[in-house]
Order: sequence, then C-alpha cells, then structure tokens
Amino acid sequence: MRMALEMAIAVDIESSEFVRTIGPLSGTLMASMLDQSSDCVKILDADGRLTFMNRQGRCSLEIDDFCAVAGQRWDTIWPEEARPQVNAAIVDAQAGKQSRFEAFCPSAKGSARWWDVSVSPVSGPDGTLSAIISISRDVTDRHVADEAMATMAQEMRHRLRNAYAIAGAITLASGREEPEHADFARSLAQRFATLAIAQSKLIDGGGAESLGELIEALVQPFDHGRGLFTIAPIAPLTLTEQDARLVALVVAELCTNSLKHGALGQDRAIAIAVTCEPTATPDHTRIAIDWREALQGETQESVQGSGQGLMKRMAMAHGGSFQLTFGPDVLHARLELAEH
Repeated sequence: MRMALEMAIAVDIESSEFVRTIGPLSGTLMASMLDQSSDCVKILDADGRLTFMNRQGRCSLEIDDFCAVAGQRWDTIWPEEARPQVNAAIVDAQAGKQSRFEAFCPSAKGSARWWDVSVSPVSGPDGTLSAIISISRDVTDRHVADEAMATMAQEMRHRLRNAYAIAGAITLASGREEPEHADFARSLAQRFATLAIAQSKLIDGGGAESLGELIEALVQPFDHGRGLFTIAPIAPLTLTEQDARLVALVVAELCTNSLKHGALGQDRAIAIAVTCEPTATPDHTRIAIDWREALQGETQESVQGSGQGLMKRMAMAHGGSFQLTFGPDVLHARLELAEH
C-alpha cells in the first residue's frame, strides 16, 4: 500500500523546490507526514480507486482496517445521493481540473458526517494523470448548527404568526365591542397581518429580504387572482429589516385604501415599479417604489384621511419619504427608502 502511495504522489514531489532542498522523500515518510493532517486525506488511482487514507481519515470515517476498502471505487463508500457529485469530481480530476463540493457521508459505523471535499489531479513527469488526491474536512458541526438555526427560525416564524394573529383578533374583538372604532380596529388588524408577512419572510431570509418577493407577497391577498397588479421587473435588491417593515406597512396601507376608495374596490388596474437612483454620496443609491392606480371620478377630497399622514410619518421615521399626488385619471404614490 505504501508503494501505491509513493507512485501516486512522488511524481510531483520529486521535481519540487522542497525536495531539491532536502532530498527525495520516500513513500513511507510522505505517508507519515500526511498522517499529521487534521483532515481526511485520500489518494486515488487514475480510475478513482482508493489506494491510501491517512490516520485522521480512518478515524473520522471509523474505518478500523483500511484493507476493507482499499482498491474500491471511491464513490462506492458514499451514499447514493452523493455519488453524482463524487463521480463528477473524479471526471474533473481526470481532465486535469480541481473541484470542490459538500456532501453527506456517514462513517463506516453509521455516525452522521458532513464533508467539505476538495479533489485535485496529480500529474506525472510526462503530464499524464498519475493519481487523484482528495482532502475532506469534517463540517458536521456547522451543518448541525445550520439545521438548529433553521429549526429555531421555523419556531420563531410560527410563534410570531400566532402573536400577530392573536393581536389582530383582540383588535377586531375590541372593535365589535365599540362599534364607533370598528373601522380603526379593522385597519389595525390588517396592519398586524401585513407585519406578520414581512416578519416571516425576514426570518426565512436570515434578516434580509428580496424587495421583489416582498412586494408580490404583500399584494397577493388583495388581488384574489384577479390580475389587477402589474409589477415591472425588479432588479435583485435586498432590504434591511427596517426597510422591509416600512415597505410592508406602506404597500399594505395603499392596498387597503385602494380597496376602500379606489381601483381595487372597482377592479381597476394598479402598476408598481421600482427604480434605483444615484445619490450625491459615492456608491450609494436611493430606492424608490412607484404606485400608480387608475381613477374614475375619485378626487383628492374623497380619499383624504386615508392614511397619508401615517405613511409620511413612517417613511420619515425610517429616513425615507412618501408622497401622494393626484392627476385627472391617476393616483401616484412614491415611497423613497434611505440611501443604500
């Protein structure tokens, strides 16, 4: 087995500056050096069969006797679902290319393991492939932590939805008890529902949110499959948590107002577009969201008191601005976010 190791890796080492300095290394010495690595080091022949595995590799994979796997194709020790990645890496190495992948492979005794694997070709003096070297790092702890975080996020999402749902239910119940405040109660409950959507998507996105996906999620409950919203293509833009909440509140407020007083209540079209505009600060942009809905006889007076002041205050509190303008046949709302 040591002879196989020497054949596999000495061809490159013997011509290196390192060896010219200290003299040729034997396969036995090279194997001893590889045994000092904290990673799992494997040498494969040109056909992808195992010829060597260092001590750490045998320990990590819980292989008591390397002879049990020596000579086997490397892909056979991997689960079925990981074999396409493994075989692709072997093919790349045979073509003289390096590659890298992450995959799950349990130990010989069934212990769960995730691996970050790099695969490289080893060429002989004539340039032909002599061997393939694979270095695998155990990243199980990271994957376990990621899984725990995903589980925690799911639990948080569930709890937040429940909290917003309870708050909305209490608000609606209060409105029924005091009919003079029923409209306000319904509006507040809708805002809780909107915040629930934004917060859930923020958790899914790890604290950042795609602007396009957020807008689509916010308008969908108001459209009910009618196809009234036309959303222009939005470049990939990621919002901070603060900006996502602002967008959620303003877009939901516009939807609610339109349902009560404007286009949505009359099955008329609404167009939404997003632009990125340069600012005086180098490498900074200002994101603007434009909302336009068709009007048919509505006037500015007919929609006064429909949340304009609230939207302006919310935008200013977050470092942005909000404007609402009326034309003869269109209402134009524009939300500008803080510089990015």
